[in-house]
Amino acid sequence: MKRSEKSPVIKVALLIVMASSLVGCSSSVKKHALNPDQANLTWRGDYEPTTHRMTYKGEWAGCGWWFGDDSVKPSADFSEYDQLVVSVDNIVGDSVKLFLNVRYTTTDEISSGTAPIVDGRSTMRVDLNPDNKSHVLEIYVMSQSPCELTLGESYMCGAVKYGKARELKSFGGFIDVSEFKGYSDDALVSFNFSAEGEMTYVAESGAIEPMKNWGIGKIYSSADIAENVCPARQIILKQLGEQSFTCLLGDIRYMLDIEGDDGRRGLYWKVWTGGHLTAVNMINATISEAE
Repeated sequence: MKRSEKSPVIKVALLIVMASSLVGCSSSVKKHALNPDQANLTWRGDYEPTTHRMTYKGEWAGCGWWFGDDSVKPSADFSEYDQLVVSVDNIVGDSVKLFLNVRYTTTDEISSGTAPIVDGRSTMRVDLNPDNKSHVLEIYVMSQSPCELTLGESYMCGAVKYGKARELKSFGGFIDVSEFKGYSDDALVSFNFSAEGEMTYVAESGAIEPMKNWGIGKIYSSADIAENVCPARQIILKQLGEQSFTCLLGDIRYMLDIEGDDGRRGLYWKVWTGGHLTAVNMINATISEAE
Protein backbone atom coordinates (compact mmCIF):
# COMPACT_ATOMS: atom_id res chain seq x y z
CA MET A 1 0.00 0.00 0.00
CA LYS A 2 1.34 3.45 -0.91
CA ARG A 3 0.66 6.37 1.39
CA SER A 4 -0.44 9.66 -0.12
CA GLU A 5 2.00 12.57 -0.02
CA LYS A 6 -0.69 14.40 1.99
CA SER A 7 -0.53 11.84 4.79
CA PRO A 8 -1.63 13.10 8.23
CA VAL A 9 1.55 11.50 9.56
CA ILE A 10 3.57 14.37 8.13
CA LYS A 11 1.35 16.81 10.00
CA VAL A 12 2.41 15.32 13.31
CA ALA A 13 6.12 15.11 12.48
CA LEU A 14 6.98 17.65 15.17
CA LEU A 15 5.34 15.42 17.75
CA ILE A 16 7.05 12.28 16.53
CA VAL A 17 10.49 13.90 16.75
CA MET A 18 10.05 13.85 20.53
CA ALA A 19 9.41 10.13 20.86
CA SER A 20 11.38 7.33 22.49
CA SER A 21 11.51 3.63 23.22
CA LEU A 22 9.78 2.57 26.41
CA VAL A 23 9.47 -0.98 27.75
CA GLY A 24 10.97 -4.20 26.36
CA CYS A 25 9.94 -7.84 26.39
CA SER A 26 11.65 -10.67 28.22
CA SER A 27 11.98 -14.15 26.71
CA SER A 28 9.16 -15.51 28.91
CA VAL A 29 6.59 -12.99 27.69
CA LYS A 30 4.00 -14.01 25.08
CA LYS A 31 4.91 -12.82 21.55
CA HIS A 32 3.29 -12.44 18.14
CA ALA A 33 5.67 -12.16 15.17
CA LEU A 34 5.22 -9.64 12.34
CA ASN A 35 6.56 -11.07 9.07
CA PRO A 36 8.88 -8.71 7.09
CA ASP A 37 7.81 -10.64 3.96
CA GLN A 38 4.35 -9.17 4.47
CA ALA A 39 5.34 -5.52 4.91
CA ASN A 40 2.92 -3.76 2.55
CA LEU A 41 3.08 -0.08 3.48
CA THR A 42 5.58 2.34 1.91
CA TRP A 43 5.73 5.98 0.93
CA ARG A 44 8.56 8.12 -0.47
CA GLY A 45 10.62 5.00 -0.98
CA ASP A 46 10.81 1.40 -2.21
CA TYR A 47 10.68 -1.91 -0.31
CA GLU A 48 12.03 -5.22 -1.59
CA PRO A 49 10.04 -8.00 0.16
CA THR A 50 12.48 -10.79 -0.69
CA THR A 51 15.48 -9.06 0.94
CA HIS A 52 13.48 -6.89 3.39
CA ARG A 53 15.52 -3.90 2.17
CA MET A 54 13.87 -0.47 2.33
CA THR A 55 15.20 2.58 0.47
CA TYR A 56 13.91 5.84 1.98
CA LYS A 57 14.10 8.43 -0.80
CA GLY A 58 12.89 11.53 1.03
CA GLU A 59 12.35 13.10 4.44
CA TRP A 60 9.77 11.40 6.69
CA ALA A 61 9.48 8.39 4.37
CA GLY A 62 8.05 5.20 5.84
CA CYS A 63 7.82 1.43 5.60
CA GLY A 64 5.77 -1.13 7.52
CA TRP A 65 2.48 -2.99 7.77
CA TRP A 66 -1.02 -1.75 6.90
CA PHE A 67 -3.77 -3.91 8.43
CA GLY A 68 -7.11 -2.25 7.74
CA ASP A 69 -9.14 0.91 8.34
CA ASP A 70 -12.35 -0.77 9.60
CA SER A 71 -14.23 0.30 6.46
CA VAL A 72 -13.04 -1.86 3.57
CA LYS A 73 -10.90 -4.13 5.76
CA PRO A 74 -10.96 -4.70 9.56
CA SER A 75 -8.07 -3.31 11.57
CA ALA A 76 -5.78 -5.64 13.54
CA ASP A 77 -6.63 -6.72 17.08
CA PHE A 78 -3.51 -6.77 19.29
CA SER A 79 -5.44 -6.47 22.56
CA GLU A 80 -3.50 -9.42 24.06
CA TYR A 81 -0.21 -7.53 23.78
CA ASP A 82 1.30 -4.42 25.32
CA GLN A 83 4.44 -3.51 23.35
CA LEU A 84 5.79 -3.55 19.82
CA VAL A 85 9.45 -4.36 19.08
CA VAL A 86 11.06 -3.83 15.65
CA SER A 87 14.74 -4.38 14.81
CA VAL A 88 16.49 -2.92 11.75
CA ASP A 89 19.99 -3.62 10.42
CA ASN A 90 22.49 -2.55 7.74
CA ILE A 91 21.46 1.09 8.09
CA VAL A 92 23.16 3.34 5.52
CA GLY A 93 22.80 7.12 5.53
CA ASP A 94 23.98 10.38 7.07
CA SER A 95 22.68 11.43 10.52
CA VAL A 96 19.85 8.90 10.36
CA LYS A 97 17.08 9.11 12.97
CA LEU A 98 14.36 6.47 12.88
CA PHE A 99 10.95 6.39 14.54
CA LEU A 100 8.67 3.41 15.14
CA ASN A 101 5.02 4.41 15.00
CA VAL A 102 1.64 2.76 15.58
CA ARG A 103 -1.60 4.28 14.29
CA TYR A 104 -5.12 3.27 15.27
CA THR A 105 -8.58 3.57 13.72
CA THR A 106 -10.13 4.71 17.01
CA THR A 107 -7.90 7.70 17.88
CA ASP A 108 -5.68 10.29 16.19
CA GLU A 109 -2.99 9.72 18.80
CA ILE A 110 0.14 7.94 17.53
CA SER A 111 2.20 5.61 19.73
CA SER A 112 5.81 6.34 18.83
CA GLY A 113 9.31 5.27 19.84
CA THR A 114 12.93 5.54 18.79
CA ALA A 115 16.28 4.09 19.88
CA PRO A 116 19.99 4.75 19.30
CA ILE A 117 21.69 3.55 16.12
CA VAL A 118 25.00 1.82 16.73
CA ASP A 119 27.08 0.01 14.10
CA GLY A 120 24.26 0.34 11.58
CA ARG A 121 21.59 -1.35 13.65
CA SER A 122 18.83 -0.47 16.09
CA THR A 123 15.99 -2.08 18.06
CA MET A 124 13.00 0.16 18.66
CA ARG A 125 10.21 -0.48 21.16
CA VAL A 126 6.95 1.30 21.83
CA ASP A 127 4.03 0.77 24.20
CA LEU A 128 0.65 0.22 22.57
CA ASN A 129 -2.21 2.51 23.51
CA PRO A 130 -4.18 0.34 25.98
CA ASP A 131 -7.53 1.81 24.95
CA ASN A 132 -7.00 1.41 21.20
CA LYS A 133 -4.69 -1.59 20.66
CA SER A 134 -7.64 -3.73 19.50
CA HIS A 135 -7.92 -1.45 16.44
CA VAL A 136 -4.42 -1.07 14.95
CA LEU A 137 -4.50 0.58 11.54
CA GLU A 138 -0.80 0.39 10.68
CA ILE A 139 2.75 0.01 12.00
CA TYR A 140 5.72 1.62 10.29
CA VAL A 141 9.35 2.69 10.62
CA MET A 142 9.77 6.32 9.54
CA SER A 143 13.08 8.03 8.72
CA GLN A 144 13.76 11.71 9.25
CA SER A 145 16.13 11.72 6.24
CA PRO A 146 16.94 9.54 3.19
CA CYS A 147 18.61 6.23 4.07
CA GLU A 148 18.56 2.48 3.48
CA LEU A 149 17.94 -0.32 5.98
CA THR A 150 16.93 -3.95 6.32
CA LEU A 151 13.76 -4.73 8.27
CA GLY A 152 14.52 -7.46 10.83
CA GLU A 153 12.81 -9.25 13.72
CA SER A 154 9.48 -7.64 14.59
CA TYR A 155 6.86 -8.72 17.11
CA MET A 156 4.16 -7.78 19.59
CA CYS A 157 4.64 -8.90 23.19
CA GLY A 158 3.15 -8.70 26.65
CA ALA A 159 4.16 -6.33 29.42
CA VAL A 160 7.19 -6.83 31.64
CA LYS A 161 6.83 -6.42 35.41
CA TYR A 162 9.51 -4.58 37.37
CA GLY A 163 10.79 -4.71 40.94
CA LYS A 164 11.39 -1.88 43.39
CA ALA A 165 13.14 1.17 41.95
CA ARG A 166 16.56 2.33 43.20
CA GLU A 167 17.73 5.92 42.80
CA LEU A 168 20.83 6.35 40.64
CA LYS A 169 23.62 8.69 41.71
CA SER A 170 23.53 11.71 39.43
CA PHE A 171 25.75 14.78 39.31
CA GLY A 172 24.37 17.65 37.25
CA GLY A 173 22.58 15.23 34.96
CA PHE A 174 25.60 12.88 34.64
CA ILE A 175 25.32 9.19 35.62
CA ASP A 176 28.43 7.00 35.72
CA VAL A 177 28.19 3.58 34.06
CA SER A 178 29.12 1.93 37.37
CA GLU A 179 25.57 2.72 38.54
CA PHE A 180 24.26 0.11 36.09
CA LYS A 181 26.48 -2.73 37.27
CA GLY A 182 24.62 -5.95 38.07
CA TYR A 183 21.42 -5.05 36.20
CA SER A 184 20.14 -6.86 33.11
CA ASP A 185 19.47 -5.18 29.78
CA ASP A 186 15.74 -5.53 30.55
CA ALA A 187 16.01 -3.22 33.58
CA LEU A 188 14.02 -0.01 33.24
CA VAL A 189 15.62 3.40 33.84
CA SER A 190 13.31 6.31 34.65
CA PHE A 191 14.32 9.96 34.34
CA ASN A 192 12.06 12.04 36.57
CA PHE A 193 11.41 15.77 36.37
CA SER A 194 8.96 18.49 37.36
CA ALA A 195 7.29 20.97 35.02
CA GLU A 196 4.59 23.61 34.93
CA GLY A 197 2.44 24.73 32.02
CA GLU A 198 1.27 22.79 28.97
CA MET A 199 2.78 21.33 25.81
CA THR A 200 0.95 22.80 22.80
CA TYR A 201 1.63 23.32 19.11
CA VAL A 202 0.15 25.36 16.27
CA ALA A 203 -1.93 23.21 13.90
CA GLU A 204 -2.22 23.87 10.13
CA SER A 205 -5.51 25.66 10.83
CA GLY A 206 -3.67 28.07 13.11
CA ALA A 207 -5.39 26.72 16.22
CA ILE A 208 -3.40 25.98 19.37
CA GLU A 209 -3.60 22.22 19.96
CA PRO A 210 -2.51 20.13 22.98
CA MET A 211 0.45 17.80 22.45
CA LYS A 212 -1.19 15.08 24.56
CA ASN A 213 1.48 14.89 27.28
CA TRP A 214 4.44 14.83 24.89
CA GLY A 215 7.57 16.07 26.64
CA ILE A 216 11.06 16.96 25.49
CA GLY A 217 14.28 15.36 26.68
CA LYS A 218 17.25 13.25 25.67
CA ILE A 219 20.12 11.16 26.99
CA TYR A 220 23.52 10.88 25.37
CA SER A 221 26.95 9.41 25.91
CA SER A 222 29.55 11.41 27.81
CA ALA A 223 32.11 10.04 25.35
CA ASP A 224 30.11 11.47 22.46
CA ILE A 225 30.46 14.91 24.02
CA ALA A 226 34.19 14.57 24.51
CA GLU A 227 34.89 12.91 21.16
CA ASN A 228 32.07 14.53 19.14
CA VAL A 229 31.22 11.19 17.52
CA CYS A 230 28.11 9.25 16.56
CA PRO A 231 25.33 11.74 17.43
CA ALA A 232 22.77 9.09 16.39
CA ARG A 233 23.44 7.39 19.73
CA GLN A 234 21.43 10.11 21.44
CA ILE A 235 18.02 8.89 22.58
CA ILE A 236 15.14 11.33 22.29
CA LEU A 237 12.76 10.79 25.17
CA LYS A 238 8.98 10.69 25.36
CA GLN A 239 7.17 11.79 28.47
CA LEU A 240 5.32 9.15 30.49
CA GLY A 241 2.47 10.45 32.63
CA GLU A 242 3.30 13.79 34.16
CA GLN A 243 6.91 13.62 35.32
CA SER A 244 8.88 10.75 33.83
CA PHE A 245 10.82 9.56 30.78
CA THR A 246 11.77 5.88 30.62
CA CYS A 247 14.33 3.82 28.71
CA LEU A 248 15.59 0.23 28.78
CA LEU A 249 19.07 -0.22 30.22
CA GLY A 250 19.85 -2.34 27.16
CA ASP A 251 19.24 0.70 24.96
CA ILE A 252 21.56 2.78 27.13
CA ARG A 253 24.30 0.16 26.98
CA TYR A 254 23.73 -0.13 23.26
CA MET A 255 24.27 3.61 22.97
CA LEU A 256 27.30 3.76 25.26
CA ASP A 257 28.85 0.51 24.02
CA ILE A 258 30.14 -0.02 27.57
CA GLU A 259 31.21 -3.67 27.28
CA GLY A 260 34.66 -3.90 28.88
CA ASP A 261 34.40 -0.29 30.02
CA ASP A 262 36.65 0.90 32.84
CA GLY A 263 33.78 2.62 34.68
CA ARG A 264 34.78 6.19 33.87
CA ARG A 265 32.20 6.67 31.15
CA GLY A 266 28.57 7.48 31.59
CA LEU A 267 25.62 9.36 30.21
CA TYR A 268 24.04 12.76 30.50
CA TRP A 269 20.32 13.43 30.55
CA LYS A 270 18.43 16.69 30.40
CA VAL A 271 15.00 18.17 29.84
CA TRP A 272 14.14 21.59 28.54
CA THR A 273 11.09 23.75 27.91
CA GLY A 274 8.92 23.32 24.85
CA GLY A 275 5.52 24.63 23.87
CA HIS A 276 4.15 26.44 26.93
CA LEU A 277 6.03 24.39 29.52
CA THR A 278 7.76 26.44 32.19
CA ALA A 279 9.94 25.74 35.24
CA VAL A 280 11.20 22.38 33.97
CA ASN A 281 13.64 20.79 36.42
CA MET A 282 15.34 17.41 36.74
CA ILE A 283 14.49 15.51 39.95
CA ASN A 284 16.31 12.16 39.83
CA ALA A 285 16.86 8.97 37.85
CA THR A 286 15.91 5.49 39.07
CA ILE A 287 16.40 1.91 37.92
CA SER A 288 14.26 -1.19 38.46
CA GLU A 289 14.99 -4.80 37.44
CA ALA A 290 12.68 -6.80 35.20
CA GLU A 291 11.11 -9.69 37.12
